[in-house]
Amino acid sequence: MPIRLSEALRVSHEDFIATGAFDPFVGFDSLFYIDPRLLDISGVKEVTLSHGRLTKYFAEVLRILDACQAHGDVFWRRAAQLLQFEELPSIGLGYSQKGTGGKAIGPGLAEQLLVTAHAIVKAGIKDPVIFELVGLFEEGIGADRISDMCGAIILPDLVEFSAIVARKLKIGTCSVAFDEGTHELPCVNGKHFILVPSEILTPLPVAHFWSDIDLVCSHNDELRRRVNKTVGVTWRDATRRISKGELKSILLRDPDLLRDLITQYKSKPVSQYDFKNDPAGELIWYDAARDFARRFPLDLTKFGTLDATNVVAVVRGICEHFSSLVENNGLFRLFYDDSRQLKHERAAQLLFYGIADAYCAANNLDLNRECDAGRGHVDFKVSKGYAARVNVEVKYSTNKQLFSGYVRQLPTYDRAEKTFYSVYLVIKTGRSEGVIRRLARQRNAEVTAGRRAPDVIIVDGTYQSSASHT
Repeated sequence: MPIRLSEALRVSHEDFIATGAFDPFVGFDSLFYIDPRLLDISGVKEVTLSHGRLTKYFAEVLRILDACQAHGDVFWRRAAQLLQFEELPSIGLGYSQKGTGGKAIGPGLAEQLLVTAHAIVKAGIKDPVIFELVGLFEEGIGADRISDMCGAIILPDLVEFSAIVARKLKIGTCSVAFDEGTHELPCVNGKHFILVPSEILTPLPVAHFWSDIDLVCSHNDELRRRVNKTVGVTWRDATRRISKGELKSILLRDPDLLRDLITQYKSKPVSQYDFKNDPAGELIWYDAARDFARRFPLDLTKFGTLDATNVVAVVRGICEHFSSLVENNGLFRLFYDDSRQLKHERAAQLLFYGIADAYCAANNLDLNRECDAGRGHVDFKVSKGYAARVNVEVKYSTNKQLFSGYVRQLPTYDRAEKTFYSVYLVIKTGRSEGVIRRLARQRNAEVTAGRRAPDVIIVDGTYQSSASHT
């Protein structure tokens, strides 16, 4: 079972988060990112100057680019250096835990950014906020790299914050040389961690989410008519209907449109993430899985010593018990937020992983679990080898890729990962009887033809108001 950093440091989760620090899982993805706009409203003393540091840094890049006379000259090379950022594997955010020691943004991607930034500067736009927005229109740049850039630039502030938290909690530390000084940072088994205030984190940065606001709010009717034909009438249309490359071409061709983007980004309301209720489901699965495993134990010892001959039965038993918890014991509620809106599919995938992991741990099973909720599957294997590898794919029935995932995606995973058995765990979350029947017909056809077919387990995850679901 994954553990929180607070557990590894032997302090309570409550005491840890009371310091204002995010409590990540150790070695497990939690998709939270540093949102540049949240730096401006944070009440954490150590990061009150971070947004200014960020703005100053990017303003310097634009100043240097404005002085550039030719591609590759001294100004270009200096700007290229400023736009290369190392990965931060010790920053304590889940997506960085796999750090390879390479670059979050290397020479190639920095060069790509420079070409775009230079064109923007020459179009007369010199607002450093454009670097917070490049993830919308630059290929290869997403929330993770924007976050890495921000983390690298404000690293001095995060180091100071981490050292202060370590002193407050009286936890084990390592002496780490940084910025011409030595700092005592939280340490687990010789590895130091740089902590991040929860207040500056979000599961989806503001720049990557747009409500239906007009694409052009200025009084430029001609520009509005021109771009509406190409990308739609809202910024949401623009970010969903066309590729990043196409959007970038349009923005560079019509700088007024880019100015409008900057204006709307700056005026868009910003709010901090509700970590207590965790509407995205990125954290709540952990405690819920432990709680359900304790209250509704599953005896897997009946399968005997785990080996290649019974691992399939064990995994099926876990899936069927998960189904019972959802349908009969109220677990379905965690698929929905307080307004009964369905959470992202990843929330259900993480919840299944936590439940499965908790039962394996409770039964002392020598079964390795690897979760990749970004792709939707949990992979089980007997530790002695790949011959007993079982894959469980978790999807909502309302997922538009449900059928194609069964036909193409799951077999692809099986071939790539040498899986010899698969389960397609479908959580019914809406009116989807048609596609479920289609899945059943497809599986029957595969079996009749004598081909190996992933098993299909249907779980009713629709919201139930009945008192029986308690």
